[in-house]
Amino acid sequence: MTLERTELELSVEQEAAPPGQPPRRLRLTARFRAAGTGPSTVELGEAVAALDRDLAEAAQRAGFVPTAVPRADRPLSELVETFRPRQPELIELLLAEGELSPAEAEALRQYLAGPLASGAPPTPRRDEVPVTDRPIAAAPLEADRTPSRARPVSELISQYRIESLRQAGAVRARRQISFEEYMALKRHFTPAGAAPEAAEKPA
Repeated sequence: MTLERTELELSVEQEAAPPGQPPRRLRLTARFRAAGTGPSTVELGEAVAALDRDLAEAAQRAGFVPTAVPRADRPLSELVETFRPRQPELIELLLAEGELSPAEAEALRQYLAGPLASGAPPTPRRDEVPVTDRPIAAAPLEADRTPSRARPVSELISQYRIESLRQAGAVRARRQISFEEYMALKRHFTPAGAAPEAAEKPA
């Protein structure tokens, strides 16, 4: 029996508080009707980014102030070194999982669409610390340790102690698992009843 997605629910959360009051967790949820096989990962990423903007604007209008300082957008050279994007689908997955901000995702989309995508990473700015001098740097592309065949999900979870999709994304960023293995983990951690999105194999 083939399950067909008929409805999709997306939620974003933010911890904020009115001045002088305890913090509260604000949540914005939207339900969508799914047509056919459902939305693509690109459409999901755009929907999550739009919800996040709506929640931030609504909280601001209600007098709420975020209790955590938003992380500053990282420069393009750092994003390229960390995630080594080769397909737009991976960018949209990282955006949907919160690993990228909307501005960072857009910078990587332009990077893939431009001439730098087939060459060396962009040159750091003068005031930017080189990736090799930072405390943590992602493994370079030539050090990719992913096998030629996808390993079972149970083996990946046991070997890398993966307990969430966010952790799976971090392992993928270190190039320890393949894109196919990441997608298998994504299906594993997707709530029951939600059909996984199809994704094209990276080049």
